[in-house]
Amino acid sequence: MADIYAFPTGAPNEGHPERPQGVPDDVWAAVESVSAMKRLYDVRYREIPVPSTLADYGIGVELEAGERMDSHPFAADSVSEPHVATGWVMTLYSHELRPDWNSNWRCVAFARLPLEPSENDSLAPGMYWEDMCDYLGEVEPDSISGTVTVTQNTTFGLMAGSTSAGCEIRVSWTPLDGTGLGGTMDAGAQVNSWAAFIRSTTRREEDDAS
Repeated sequence: MADIYAFPTGAPNEGHPERPQGVPDDVWAAVESVSAMKRLYDVRYREIPVPSTLADYGIGVELEAGERMDSHPFAADSVSEPHVATGWVMTLYSHELRPDWNSNWRCVAFARLPLEPSENDSLAPGMYWEDMCDYLGEVEPDSISGTVTVTQNTTFGLMAGSTSAGCEIRVSWTPLDGTGLGGTMDAGAQVNSWAAFIRSTTRREEDDAS
């Protein structure tokens, strides 16, 4: 059954999380790497459950970036926020080597991203996919797979006259083992690679120049 570990919203953990009995050393090192990772200042983080059907152990983190019109992070209506990107990433561990993963480890992730209506064309899925791949580090070659879905909403009736577009990405990859301290898998780096990608979709060119 997948275990869930304390990952408080906002500031990093005080001290170290408490290790449950029976958790393998490699898994616990991954948990500590997430707890100790340096968070991106303009990304909001919080822990989410990992379904026990996915793996023996898992670390799940929900992410949000961008300027909200209200002050409530992770609100259910984030999909209607035109300048907010949301998503999650789960780092999974299986006791037995998984042939489909070619590893004991696998990352799965999802993102819902803003898209300017003028950019909603046949090139958008490939553009987002290539940008995403540029942000994923310490990944087994040729292990990334997933889908990109571009959506467009058109209003009718009393609300007629406006359109909005968005993009959803579902992806999984096999992280390289031995990338962290002591030769363990650096789950914190995997989380922040996904966080950096999500943040990049909300930043304007002038933001990056400042």
